[in-house]
Amino acid sequence: MNILYFDDDCIICNRFAKTITALDRKDVIRFSSIKALDGIVPEHIDSVVYYSDDMYLHSDAIIEVAADTTGFRPIRLLKAIPVCWRNALYRLIAKNRYRLNEKMSCTIDPDVRRKIIT
Repeated sequence: MNILYFDDDCIICNRFAKTITALDRKDVIRFSSIKALDGIVPEHIDSVVYYSDDMYLHSDAIIEVAADTTGFRPIRLLKAIPVCWRNALYRLIAKNRYRLNEKMSCTIDPDVRRKIIT
């Protein structure tokens, strides 16, 4: 089972989950709160973790879940970009995600809610 753990209190993460749900035509992705991984992954991992054949963190998680949901395997070529650059961009967005959407309310999309496991 492929599970995308995301910050369900973050509107950017919720929009990402909604996008993944729309792309997931084979219905292979399930969702769970990142809080379910407390004590399993380091505390600084607080936005997105993807588990399929392995556990992927940061930008690798985004690339892998995009490849698995779209079926477009060449998207993995993005891994040719140095991981330090990819993760720097990822961390910049993750660090500022609450500030970027502080005036917006956060609700989980009903389509995403149906795919949440506990």
